[in-house]
Amino acid sequence: MSHNQTLQAVCQALRSPAVTALVRATVKAGYQEYFLPQEYPAGEMVDRTFDRLEQEQKHAIRSDKLSATTQHLLQDTFKKGEAEFWFNRIYHYYKTVLKPETDYAQLRALIHGERVLDYGCGSGYLSARLARGGYAVSTTDVMEYRYAEARHLPFTQMTSPTDITYPEDSFDTALVQAVLHHIDPEDLPTVIQRLSRAARVLVVKEDSYGLPADLPGLAETAAVQPLLSAFLDLPQAQQFQVLALIDYYANAIAQGVPEMNMPFGFKTVPEWWQTFEENGLRVERTLVAGFEPGRMHKTCHVWFVCVRKDNL
Repeated sequence: MSHNQTLQAVCQALRSPAVTALVRATVKAGYQEYFLPQEYPAGEMVDRTFDRLEQEQKHAIRSDKLSATTQHLLQDTFKKGEAEFWFNRIYHYYKTVLKPETDYAQLRALIHGERVLDYGCGSGYLSARLARGGYAVSTTDVMEYRYAEARHLPFTQMTSPTDITYPEDSFDTALVQAVLHHIDPEDLPTVIQRLSRAARVLVVKEDSYGLPADLPGLAETAAVQPLLSAFLDLPQAQQFQVLALIDYYANAIAQGVPEMNMPFGFKTVPEWWQTFEENGLRVERTLVAGFEPGRMHKTCHVWFVCVRKDNL
């Protein structure tokens, strides 16, 4: 998917009232956990942002308007050039202190061994926390925007997502957290195959849709997550659009990285199972996280713990 196709997909999602209503509610729910409304007008900022984005796409798909408006939002609303602006200050604290603790608590039960590759490490917040927990962590990404807290860790900047040249069994676990849907479809098999050579176990977290009704833990999680329940009630085409709009908002606007590759390679859970199977992995566990608490930007997350077949 080209950059213009990405923008067009987002524009199409912005034209669906059911999709934008759920995404707006989702972002607000996440912000309510971290921004006290009497001190920080986060809810108002979300409403202004989505009102503007939706209005501009009301009569026709305008990818040029979306691109221009994103730049204006970064400068005028989210003030990405000002580290001490209240949103950026609290968001940085969330990304570097609060979110790593939540992730670390989950991952301790999923990671195998001590040698970990954080593939698509992004800002590196999680890598830094894993290193403090005693893991030997290496980081890699096609972009270098790690926070200062992670820059002491080994880092390899990839020339492309498939540029994975680690020797076989270099790591016990490759951690792939909300990364695979950023990989172009034609590159995905190569990425999975090369990661599975570099590490015996892949721990994958993905924004997913089309969750089977009999998936273990789904009914229990939906019962305590109204956002997940509302998401599951949508047709699959709209579920996909929800994931795309959240992905764009969180990365291009809130995080301020509009140049990030966003081909929106989201898959249904059965499609992920098939993809892993076709590329030499067996899925040992599938865990529904859903629109979990403790996430500033919530989405429908599912964990896949995969083992290389030649280890069986």
